[in-house]
Amino acid sequence: MQNNFSGKTIPAWLEPFHQKYTGTGDGKGLYSNWNKDELFLDKARKAIASIRNNKAQEEITELQRQLFVHAKSKDKTKTLETFENIKRIAKGEPERLGKAITQVLLFYRFRDNGHRYKNIDDIQEIPGGEQISLPSDGPEERVSFLLCQAAWKENEFQKAMNETVVVPLNNTTTVKGMCAALGISHEGFITDKFYNNVELHDKKYKMVGSNGKTLVKTRFGPPKSYERALAKEKEGIAKLGEKWQGLRDLNRVTFEFEDPLILTLVHRALITKFEVYGLKNKFDSDIYATYSQPPDIHMNLDLGEGWLVEVQLMFSSILDIKKELHTYYDVIRASEPRVIFAPLFEKAPSLVDFKDKEIAELKQLMESTSKLSL
Repeated sequence: MQNNFSGKTIPAWLEPFHQKYTGTGDGKGLYSNWNKDELFLDKARKAIASIRNNKAQEEITELQRQLFVHAKSKDKTKTLETFENIKRIAKGEPERLGKAITQVLLFYRFRDNGHRYKNIDDIQEIPGGEQISLPSDGPEERVSFLLCQAAWKENEFQKAMNETVVVPLNNTTTVKGMCAALGISHEGFITDKFYNNVELHDKKYKMVGSNGKTLVKTRFGPPKSYERALAKEKEGIAKLGEKWQGLRDLNRVTFEFEDPLILTLVHRALITKFEVYGLKNKFDSDIYATYSQPPDIHMNLDLGEGWLVEVQLMFSSILDIKKELHTYYDVIRASEPRVIFAPLFEKAPSLVDFKDKEIAELKQLMESTSKLSL
């Protein structure tokens, strides 16, 4: 059953979301002038444009200057006072960015009447599995062995991810062709008229900084330090005991997308070609959900012989929020002033002016999104 909402034909699966906004679903509620204002898309666009809080970065950067000066002059009172002021500013950002995530997800969820996003809510979670067991005399030696194993596996890991995902995706133009290239069934896609005619290289899904042909970007994680890996291993053992499944993120990659449909296809390709030992769908089906961490599809795959690797599927703007959050969490977790003596924000206006290219890309993004409609 379909409902005509303020001049728009709403697919049946989307009606519950629209009813939340209108109260009745008849177009007489909060979003009754849907065509005119596109309020939720407008909020999403604003959230994307304001991910970076220049004011907070400026304040923290200036306080860091003062912190370093006070520390060098051995003024312990002012050093600790400034340190606490920095942490106070940082503590407000996770809540702000959590609200931004909710708004940004509306942007990805509702474009093209939600057709490109709808399969993400159906991605099923899979229980986790244990990392391979290597002979060792305690966590110190075990972590050393695991880090060496990861180093030997890194080239194989990157090759497998590029051949499975990147090369097929960036060399096809239709959903049917992409399914064939990825080695997955097109059932559920090609039978749907929308997917049969969808333009994969639609300009409004162009990734910022790309040539328009790039549908996915990869970000392979740097090697974990021995100190960080050992701390995580010990924390896991202390918290979970025998249920601790080991370090499964020593080889890791984040796939970055602008198009929810491409994310869905990559998920299907990965679960088809690899054994999955853990999958969490961190996208909440409730559009009002609040987030303390950036949502993604989080997977652990068996690269071969039981060696588990980490794969995350994430939207571009959510990844931008994750980067911002990471810095603020580093400040919040800082145990002593010296941890944050050095500048945290390389692009804070007081350190580096906005580059012309960055301004142009932001304008391009805003111009393209301003033309979007349901």
